[in-house]
Amino acid sequence: MEIINELSSLLNNELDAVKWLNDAFKELNRRVAKEAEFIDRLDRIARIDELKARLVREVDRILGEERSFESIFNTGKLFNGALGFFVGSMIGKILKQEKPLSKGYYLLNRELEKKSPFGTVMMALKKSRKIGDIEVIAVSRLAREARTTEGEIISSLESKGYSLMTPEELWESLHRLEEDIMEGKYKSEREQNKALLNYAKKRK
Repeated sequence: MEIINELSSLLNNELDAVKWLNDAFKELNRRVAKEAEFIDRLDRIARIDELKARLVREVDRILGEERSFESIFNTGKLFNGALGFFVGSMIGKILKQEKPLSKGYYLLNRELEKKSPFGTVMMALKKSRKIGDIEVIAVSRLAREARTTEGEIISSLESKGYSLMTPEELWESLHRLEEDIMEGKYKSEREQNKALLNYAKKRK
């Protein structure tokens, strides 16, 4: 009987040890899963930071080009205006008009009043694409090339399924998205993409 009691006691001890090991294993798995989830969040945030850096470089490049194009455009206006003033005034003088400079002033003002869009850049994201596929759209350049307005270009892009934000709005939205990711609100890039699109809709 004593042997049976000892065996029973040993068995209970073994069962307690197995239970303890099982509980410890579950706790370890829980901690590993929690750590893996935290690392995944950091990884997704790192990818967003890389995306922001790429987009900033692209926006800076486009805006630099826009400043150059605008400078060339304004220089051309001044040159053509001065030329128009000279030619118009000479014609007025040759024709012995009462106000020979009036034609020159007219041509000068006509050149100086010419306008063309410069410097508008929008960030475009399609519902069917990932956050990493955000495009930088040089709206002003497209408007100049198409000889239309920036508003028409923006409407055309939106009709094709793009959600548009200014660079500043996008930086703010991505910062907010990173905070939400750290809080565990989004488990996948698909959810992140949907959240960013919602931010774009709220902008309107």
